[in-house]
Amino acid sequence: MTKLPASRIQVLVAHPDPLLALGLAAALGQQSGIEVVSSGAAQVVLTDYAGGLALAGTVRAGARPGRAPARVLVLAAQDREQEVRTALERGVHGYLLAGSRVDEVVEGIRALAQGQRYLSLAAAQRMADSMTREHLTGRESDVLGLLVQGCCNKTIARQLEIAVGTVKAHVKGIMSKLQASSRTQVVSIAMARGLAARH
Repeated sequence: MTKLPASRIQVLVAHPDPLLALGLAAALGQQSGIEVVSSGAAQVVLTDYAGGLALAGTVRAGARPGRAPARVLVLAAQDREQEVRTALERGVHGYLLAGSRVDEVVEGIRALAQGQRYLSLAAAQRMADSMTREHLTGRESDVLGLLVQGCCNKTIARQLEIAVGTVKAHVKGIMSKLQASSRTQVVSIAMARGLAARH
C-alpha cells in the first residue's frame, strides 16, 4: 500500500446539500495533493454560507493541542457585499460562489492550507467596492431595515422611539450614502448589496 505524502491537504466536505457534497468530494479526491477526509481532523472545511458562519466560531475552540484549527472555506449562493463582509468578520477564511470551477476551489483550498485568505474574484470586487463607500451608522441601518419592510416615517419613528424629523434626517443620510434619489431606489440598492439581510 502506498503511503500518502505528508504534504497532502486534508479537506472535510461539510456542505449540507448531499448531491453537491458528493460531487465536491469526488472532484477534490482526484486532485493532486488533496485528501478528502470524513472526520474533524481536516485542515480545511468546505461548507455553505450558514455552515461557514456556524463553524468559524467553533473550529478554534475545538482544535487539538499542538494542531492548527481547521480553516473554513465557504461555497455561497450569494456574493453580496454584506454576506461577504459578515463571513470575514465572523472568521471565515475563504469565500467562493457555489458555481465556481473545480480549479478555483482547489486554489482556495491550497491558499487556506498555507494560512492565507481566499476570495473569489466577484467577492473580492464586492469588498473592494465597499471600501470606497461610506458605511451606514447603526441607527441608519435600523431605519434602512424598516424602510425595506415598507414602513413610512411615522411607523419607523414609533418603532425606534425617535422623532419623525430624526427619521427624515436618517433617510436623507441613507439616500446620500447609497447615492439613491428615492426611497424605492434605496430599497433596491440595499437588497442588491445585501445591506438589509440583517433585518
